[in-house]
Amino acid sequence: MTGGGDETAASSQPDGLLERLHAVLPDVYTRNYVAKFAVALAVIVVVLAAVGFGSYLQIQDRVVSDAVTDLETSATHRADSIGQWRTTTETEAIAIAAAGVYGTGTPADIRQYLTTAATAESSQIRSLHYVSTVDNSQIVVASTGTNTEGRPPRAVEPAWESPVMATMNGSTDTGTVIHSTAYADGDNHSMAFVTPVSDGALVLVARVPVEQFQDGRDGFETQLLTGDGDPLISDQGGSVPISQDGLRAATAGRTTTIETGSHVATYTPVNGTSWVVTTSATQETLYGTSRLVRWGFLAVIGTAVASLGIAGYLFGRHTVRPLRQLRNRTQAMEQGDLGVDISTARQDEIGRLYDAFGNMRDTLRRQIRQAQAAREEAERSSHELERQNERLDEFASTLSHDLRNPLTVARGHVELLATRLSDPETDSDDLQTHIEKLEDAHDRIESIIDDVLTLTRKGASVEETAPVPLEAVVTDAWDNIDNKNASIEVAGSRTIDADRTRLLRALENLFRNALDHVGPKVTVTVGLTEHGFYVADDGPGIPSEAVDNIFEYGHTTSADGTGLGLSIVKTIAEAHGWRLYIDTTYPDGAMFVFADVFSEDEPDWYGTEFEWGRSEVDD
Repeated sequence: MTGGGDETAASSQPDGLLERLHAVLPDVYTRNYVAKFAVALAVIVVVLAAVGFGSYLQIQDRVVSDAVTDLETSATHRADSIGQWRTTTETEAIAIAAAGVYGTGTPADIRQYLTTAATAESSQIRSLHYVSTVDNSQIVVASTGTNTEGRPPRAVEPAWESPVMATMNGSTDTGTVIHSTAYADGDNHSMAFVTPVSDGALVLVARVPVEQFQDGRDGFETQLLTGDGDPLISDQGGSVPISQDGLRAATAGRTTTIETGSHVATYTPVNGTSWVVTTSATQETLYGTSRLVRWGFLAVIGTAVASLGIAGYLFGRHTVRPLRQLRNRTQAMEQGDLGVDISTARQDEIGRLYDAFGNMRDTLRRQIRQAQAAREEAERSSHELERQNERLDEFASTLSHDLRNPLTVARGHVELLATRLSDPETDSDDLQTHIEKLEDAHDRIESIIDDVLTLTRKGASVEETAPVPLEAVVTDAWDNIDNKNASIEVAGSRTIDADRTRLLRALENLFRNALDHVGPKVTVTVGLTEHGFYVADDGPGIPSEAVDNIFEYGHTTSADGTGLGLSIVKTIAEAHGWRLYIDTTYPDGAMFVFADVFSEDEPDWYGTEFEWGRSEVDD
């Protein structure tokens, strides 16, 4: 029992939580799908922005760190290259100065040696010079360039004076090298490396590899500075102000990076010298990737927000709007409008929902139509039953009246025959007359019975029709009667939908009616009207006082008539849904008009191949 109570309480907790949430949330959210969808999109955007911003900060730090490392690596590489060049050049100067030719050889011997050494050593050597210090003179005794011989060093190149003087004054030891500042030498820059030799000094002029100062990347600028911050190459002035803090750190042997205004510069020492290499770049160049990342982040966020907005709009438009339309249409169905359009071209879940409601509407409409059809059928059956009852009443009165007369006549002739047969003198011709009267009475009784059967069996509504040519039915009906010397004319014909057998009987009755009332030489005409056809004769016409009751049962002006012929015609016409009336304006005789046989825009297949094709199919 306890366990069951706990389970019940646990199962009710989610519902209670949802109820509390619904109580806190506004109605516009709980009752509006669009609001829920908008809130969901907003949450997605916020989460996406938060994750993206955190990722951007991490990438930003990494980009800045990598950029500074790249700048320091470039400066260190430049410093190592310059240091390697200086060391190599000094080594070459010491090696060339170690020869004994300077103390023993003639100027020509020294010149030959210097020329050979310049060719054999590195291609960085531009020229070699031997400066003699005999008798405290400073004269270039031998040189790879003959135009410098016999001249003092300062006259050849002012930058040589300081290192040459230092060597002459014995301030350096053998095996040491003093270098000058860099100076312009034609299209390049050169630097003099001076080392003491016997009775003088060796001056090695080397080309400064300025290309090693360039990193090869756009935006990076490299300078070679002295310990005081002056450019080692005089015309290599940089656009970035020199930081004294960076210079002191480099001269102390440390590599450091300092931001100065819009620039970032790295200062690194050249090993074995007091030189400092500084490599700088603008923050825009150095941190350009960071800016791209920032704009990329903003572009991604913006694109995501725009995409979500567009997707939300399209999804909402293609979801909420069809649902609203479906709601409005179902409300219209609820109010009784079953003709409302619930069609859609969509094939997804919304489309299937529309199809389900459309099927429901069609089923409901079909059921209503079936109910209406059943009711109409019941009403028709009721009306038909009433008509049948009325017809039976009329038949009863007709039979009681019309059959009684021939039966009375027959009974009288039977009594007369019985009397005459008992008289031996009775004439046989007189007996034959009574027999003929009996046959006429029986024929009339048979005719009445046929007409009555026609009314009872053919008066029901026509259920099935077929297209029949009017002229063909007229011809068959005329051939079926004893037309004597009468004639028939067909003034117009077309295909009509009818029960051929009943139509044939109706036309036969009309033709007999014309023969009975006009005579054996009557001319009958059949033609078309706007919505049907007519049957007319050239007789005296129908009296106006007889028009109203001419179609009633038992009405006849002929001694041999049953009074049912025209009633049968009217009954057959009504069974087809047609109207039958007499055109009282016809001046040339009697005209019976069948109306509502076809509509004005109904196609006429009479006389066409399609008519025969339809007839063959119907047959």
